[in-house]
Amino acid sequence: MSVREFNVIVAGVGGQGILFTTNVIARAALKLGLNFAQSEVHGLSQRYGSIRTELRIGSDVSSPLILEGTLDLLIALEPLEGLRQAPYISERTTVVMNNHVIPPVGAYLERFPIPSFDEILELMKSLNPKQIMVLNAYDIAKKAGDYIVANTVMLGAAQATGVLPFPEGVLREALEEVSPSRYRDLNLRAFDLGRESVSPPR
Repeated sequence: MSVREFNVIVAGVGGQGILFTTNVIARAALKLGLNFAQSEVHGLSQRYGSIRTELRIGSDVSSPLILEGTLDLLIALEPLEGLRQAPYISERTTVVMNNHVIPPVGAYLERFPIPSFDEILELMKSLNPKQIMVLNAYDIAKKAGDYIVANTVMLGAAQATGVLPFPEGVLREALEEVSPSRYRDLNLRAFDLGRESVSPPR
């Protein structure tokens, strides 16, 4: 298949499996023989530190760095961290967002006010993305068997948007290959539930 440029950011906090999520998408691109460039992790890798990865797929891609306004898919494992990616969001961007807010450690310690999820969602809508899909990834992950696979739920939701440049089934196969054996079945259940449970486009 031919893909010229498709840009992805996965954003959240340390401990949410952001690098694993990105690696699954990169593996899917590799399986299809697509050119891709993956950034190093940006941010603090410690638990609850702000973190994001950038992945660019396509024949026109040479640098892993995404230009502002050219994002195609934002997977926001944490909504505040998703909102931090505002400069990259435009009418071409599909946003898949978890609705569970994790207050930044600094804001918590300094008692800064934290916006509610509804406030974050309205701000995200004001950026005029192509579509926003919202889900409670932690609750869905618990149904799969463990909240730790919330990131895999988000992958399934991203697949359900139809925007990823992969044929049906390739992302799930990549997940199966990348998953450690003891978590493989759990991850696949979470992926399937995420794909089935996305909210309608907003």
